[in-house]
Amino acid sequence: MDFELHYTGEQEEFRKGVQEWLKANLPRDMEPLVDPHHPTPEQYKWAREFRSKLGEKGWWAPTWPKEYGGGGLTLAHAVVLAEELAKYPIPEVYDIGLSLCSPALMVWGNEEQKQKFLRPILEAKVTTFQLYSEPDAGSDLASMKTRAVRDGDEYVLNGQKIWNGSKYPVDLLYTLAISDPSAPRHNNMSAFMIPADTPGVTRVPLDMICHYKNQFFLDNVRVPAANRIGSENEGWKVAQSTLEMEHGGSGSLLGRHQLVNKLIDYCKETKRNGQPLSKDDRIQLALVDLYIGAEVGRLMGVRNYWMRNARRHGTYEGAQYSLYGKLFGVRMAKAILDIVGPYALVNDPTWAPMIGDFEHQQRYSLAFPGGGTPEVQKVVMARRLGTGKAPQAAAATY
Repeated sequence: MDFELHYTGEQEEFRKGVQEWLKANLPRDMEPLVDPHHPTPEQYKWAREFRSKLGEKGWWAPTWPKEYGGGGLTLAHAVVLAEELAKYPIPEVYDIGLSLCSPALMVWGNEEQKQKFLRPILEAKVTTFQLYSEPDAGSDLASMKTRAVRDGDEYVLNGQKIWNGSKYPVDLLYTLAISDPSAPRHNNMSAFMIPADTPGVTRVPLDMICHYKNQFFLDNVRVPAANRIGSENEGWKVAQSTLEMEHGGSGSLLGRHQLVNKLIDYCKETKRNGQPLSKDDRIQLALVDLYIGAEVGRLMGVRNYWMRNARRHGTYEGAQYSLYGKLFGVRMAKAILDIVGPYALVNDPTWAPMIGDFEHQQRYSLAFPGGGTPEVQKVVMARRLGTGKAPQAAAATY
């Protein structure tokens, strides 16, 4: 079977246009990033501005409808665009708006909400954090305690959320809260969009070994009822449209070959006992294993990306991809540490191999890519296949 990508003449013409635009809008001497997830304030400011330029062209959300701020392009165009952007060390702007919040808004939001919240998200004018987990409600999300009490045309929210966002500014908070404590689990919560500068919202930073995250305290936060996404007490359904994406349903076009290729280059260039590391039989086998593993993950990601954009009904595929990514990340971390040695744990600019990429992967592999533990993904897969205690269909997604 042929798993290689083949490009049409139209795709190649589009690629030329993308390349010309990137040359005109990117610095000529972009320096490699030590940690794309933790840009400096200057890098973050530049990345926000560059992202807005992509949004103006419809390239931030290339396959989304134009009437909501997307590009209205085909999947073939999105593939080319993703490949060209991946060639540059562009700092990351932490934002779940496009990846996790937008699918739920598209399915459950009304037209007014799509224009108010979805459009600026797809145009890359705002950033969004997801406020789901709580100190006592992570994998068991339905056990959350944050309350939303109706008061006329508003809801008053009180509670605490954790493991949210990054160290940089945020515009919108996408959250869940219990709106009917007397109702059964999963039928007692509602979903809300909250401007981050709403009075009563307090943000407390969490500088962690894997990520920079936050806690959010909601103290009598008044939210217009018009900001509730979906019907009252149907927040669990809204959340499932998000979790479907977070659990791997959105897929990916690029996979993890970039870091594996860097490791291969490092082994070709670095000598030990007078010869390149790549000449060591044991290391050769480890590199082949990682390359094959990265390719398996890439194919799963491309499959899921295609299924989503082709509107194909999925079952286990998202959780399978998420589970594979979590396990492969740890497997890759162990292989890198075995091959590179203690230098894999160094991020000092003078001594760190590959500008600290390996050290970053050692930390990040412990939490990648979020969205629940491996055990959660296994439960989701079982339920989607009808083999778990409670068979469950995939959530509605866009």
